[in-house]
Amino acid sequence: MRAPYAHQPHRWLPCISNRLASTRRCTALPSRVTRHSLFSTQTKNIDTINHAAHVRSALSAGPLPYERGWAWQHVLLNRRLNYMRMQQQKLNQQLDDDGTTAHDDNNAEENTTIESVHNNDWILLFEHEPVYTLGRGASEDHLTFLNNESDGGVEKKRRLSRKYRGADASRLNIDQSKRHSSQIWSVEEEVHHLTNQSTAANTPVYAPNGSPIYRIERGGEVTYHGPGQLVMYPLLNLKNPAYKQDLHWYLRQIEEVIIQTLLEFDIQSNRDEINTGVWVGQNKIAAVGVSSSRWITTHGLAINVSPNLDHFDKDIITPCGI
Repeated sequence: MRAPYAHQPHRWLPCISNRLASTRRCTALPSRVTRHSLFSTQTKNIDTINHAAHVRSALSAGPLPYERGWAWQHVLLNRRLNYMRMQQQKLNQQLDDDGTTAHDDNNAEENTTIESVHNNDWILLFEHEPVYTLGRGASEDHLTFLNNESDGGVEKKRRLSRKYRGADASRLNIDQSKRHSSQIWSVEEEVHHLTNQSTAANTPVYAPNGSPIYRIERGGEVTYHGPGQLVMYPLLNLKNPAYKQDLHWYLRQIEEVIIQTLLEFDIQSNRDEINTGVWVGQNKIAAVGVSSSRWITTHGLAINVSPNLDHFDKDIITPCGI
């Protein structure tokens, strides 16, 4: 990202080491990278001259269910989208017949407060419990363990299908009928409610190692998240002048932040001409998959630091479809 991250990536990425330890296709950093150094990032604001992003870290809590990270994204996203809709409605209502806008100075302070609460850019930091996720267009064929199922994986593929929306779908979504728009909740309370709702409503497909599998709304193929992996969810408004309304540009900026950050620790990394993500030699060190709604981004990146690489075994999945 051109601002505020590219010039000071160490301000939002935790310490990682200067050597690689594995020769697998999906690689990780060596044991000298301590969990304390990796997961000690503090909550802070990231400032530029004209823009600020707020960082919220859940790393001190240790590995958390994937549903909770997903809920945090959607609560902050939906609050921001609702704020933007209300602001547009107010603007439309204030337009005079001659096309000018009426101003109410008495509400200026209140509106500023509302904006500071609901119209922020955020970067969320998580370490997740083991989970596999499929992007919105990902192929179930990359769940290679299904080939050993008695039915060839037909039933689980049905539940994971990109088009299937049945009650037993292994998919995270928001049940609009259970949302209580009239109830006043803090962000934390709404996250807790949505986490419980998604957990209760979904009986996921499970991999042989016991990890749940969900289809979600990001781009990309199947990937794994788990302990020892740093997951970051930037919720950025790409309409801001600091950015561009271009998801391809955004993906390249995320990759560049990772590359420049690894370089801070003498790790030479690069992009792949075909596949999204960041690589060290032939090994993929970071996966990238994003989504956006009205140019507000969700999902993001995952950096392998010290995960259990057995979860990437090709008898279970074809990581990132590669």
